[in-house]
Amino acid sequence: MELVEIGGDRDWQAALTKAKPNLVVVTTVTSALELLDDTVTSAVVKATHAVGAIAFVDDAYGARLRPVLHGGKPGLALGADLAITNCDKAGLAGPRAGVLAGRPNLVTAASAKGAEFGMEARAPIAAGAMRSLQAFRPDDLREEARSGQALAVALAEKLGRDLVVVSDLGPMVDEQDVLAVVLRRARRSAEDLGLVPCEVSSALGMVLLRDDGILTVNTHGQPGARVSLRLKPTLDAIGRVGGQDAVVAAVDTALDHLASRIGDVSAISQLVLGEQA
Repeated sequence: MELVEIGGDRDWQAALTKAKPNLVVVTTVTSALELLDDTVTSAVVKATHAVGAIAFVDDAYGARLRPVLHGGKPGLALGADLAITNCDKAGLAGPRAGVLAGRPNLVTAASAKGAEFGMEARAPIAAGAMRSLQAFRPDDLREEARSGQALAVALAEKLGRDLVVVSDLGPMVDEQDVLAVVLRRARRSAEDLGLVPCEVSSALGMVLLRDDGILTVNTHGQPGARVSLRLKPTLDAIGRVGGQDAVVAAVDTALDHLASRIGDVSAISQLVLGEQA
């Protein structure tokens, strides 16, 4: 089965016509919180149906982020046959599970296929997902967005506005920029460093977790997750760490810590992998 990937800002119509797919997946909001306009999503769905394919909206973040923060429509209201979201993103507290909705025959078929792979939502997971959805409050997500964006502005003032991306939910620093900051503070070049950017950003995550209890994808993300530094605070998370200034100071101190050890590959390895490194 051939997989064709294309951005919403490219000629997806030509790609759709050429590929003649059975299924089209539309990601409305990426893990970097890049947003696809509803008009594009709706157009892709209509074109998908025109070629006789199934339109599947990947709304992991988008199911709440788009309607609550951007006035967008729910995935099924855009005409999708199926839409899925994640129970531990954008205002939901978990579990780490997907919620699939759409045409009953397709949901049933997907559920059956999931069961074949041992991925079905058994009672405890289903109950947890239901409670998570019941507890969702749009105002909580708006507050998370406000605190995350304020944190991003504060971090940008410390590290530089050219390095920190202010997303809907908080600051993001590319792994290449994390490495550049550490090298600049260490006053050395990347030549013969013996480390790659993702290892340095992973080490940064470990220091933040060890010293300040700050949880990031860099320490707890699954394989394939982005390796940039992303801080998307949940409700009251910043307060538990000591406030916005404390979070910024923690990142700044962690970068200094790495800069003092960046020439020691073994030390960085131990940070990431532990004593067995």
